[in-house]
Amino acid sequence: MKLNNFEKISFGLGGGVNAIKTDFFVFYLGVYYLTIIGLNPLLTGIALFVALVFDAVTDPLIGAFSDRLKTRYGRRHLLMFLSLIPISISYILLFIPDPSWAENEIKLFLWLLCFTILTRFSVTLFDIPHRALAAEIPDSYEDKAKIMSLREGFQSLIALSHSFIILPLLNFNPDSSSWLNIGILGAILMFVFGIISIIGTRKLIPNLRTWNENITAKHNSRWKRLSLEIGFVFKNKTLLIFLLGSIFIQISWGLANSLTFLTHTKFWGFEPIQLQQFIIFYFCSAILSWFLTPKLVNIFEKKHIVIFSLIIIGLFQSLPFILYTIDLVPEQGSKELLIFLSIPLFITSTFALISLMTRESMIPDVIDAIHLDSKIRQDATISSLTSFCAKCMTGFGQFFSGFILWLIAFPRGDIEPTSQQQESLAFFQGPMILILFLIPIFIFFHYSITRKKHRTIKEGLQNF
Repeated sequence: MKLNNFEKISFGLGGGVNAIKTDFFVFYLGVYYLTIIGLNPLLTGIALFVALVFDAVTDPLIGAFSDRLKTRYGRRHLLMFLSLIPISISYILLFIPDPSWAENEIKLFLWLLCFTILTRFSVTLFDIPHRALAAEIPDSYEDKAKIMSLREGFQSLIALSHSFIILPLLNFNPDSSSWLNIGILGAILMFVFGIISIIGTRKLIPNLRTWNENITAKHNSRWKRLSLEIGFVFKNKTLLIFLLGSIFIQISWGLANSLTFLTHTKFWGFEPIQLQQFIIFYFCSAILSWFLTPKLVNIFEKKHIVIFSLIIIGLFQSLPFILYTIDLVPEQGSKELLIFLSIPLFITSTFALISLMTRESMIPDVIDAIHLDSKIRQDATISSLTSFCAKCMTGFGQFFSGFILWLIAFPRGDIEPTSQQQESLAFFQGPMILILFLIPIFIFFHYSITRKKHRTIKEGLQNF
């Protein structure tokens, strides 16, 4: 199925719904509740972890429901539309906990937990069907990489644009209303991007696949059918390898990203407004990776691209801290340091996005392989399972970051950390990532779907 330019842009903008939520949740939400609200970092980490696990658990359920949904609006678009109002409301409520709860951490914890769960669940109602569209539209090994690169490229650019806009608004003043303004802005943008994506892709609905009930009709129980289908999924060795490798990547990034803003401001000594320079380099890396990924997939096997990317990411993520330990970095907070850090940041973010886009393009390949084995097409179910693992492990990474902040007794509110606390923070945001990346590098060596094997799979699918 070919998309015109308007449909491509509309589809890509739909990635903005998840992009804005993820950008704020990963980089800033924990910081907001730690430094502005004053919630214990361990409780913050627990709340974010529990919310992510709940979100992950609902992913396969929403995916299975979306696969089976039959409406005049298709099985994807109706869920996407119904999610938008709950997304906006629950997201804004995250920013308005009752000030009288300042001395009651349990109430703050429950407020954070409740509306983080609601926001994540609502975004999932949009994102899982949207991800499934990306799996349904393309046919070839190369086209799958292109459409996934499109989705992830738009997500990256929108997330970066969001950070660029909000960074001047960020401060550590508990009395400021700027954080609420950030919440309102994010809610509006998610709603607008979602509407554009729904309207712009609505003409695709008649051409999308529908659920084939005849294959499993002999099973009387809906739960039996679901368990059978999921059983087929987990018998696939390639999917299990993909999920396991992705899990360790997400643990690493969940940890690194949760500590990024604090590391930049408390260790490297930058003001939030200075970080806009980094966003410019992120933009450049996003555009470059968007351009490079399809071309690399045309030349190399996907697993080799992922493995090489992880090696580069781990090395350059660690490099600034290593150079700091031997006194080879400019003065903290200086313009020279900004320029100095921009180079490894550009390299790291470029290969991080190349790795992400490539791994996303592997998902439709695995879906095709399972379709051939099971005779059941489960785009949303399998996409949601990959999302399930990613969210669980990102949540673990965020919990790990909260645990680290608690372990090093990182101060709450406007109290400045000690030099030892700062260095501990930077170590876990840098060299620890290289150590953690050794595991998925080894795992992805065993991923088996190649260009040649996928063509064989597609030939087999044409026979039924």
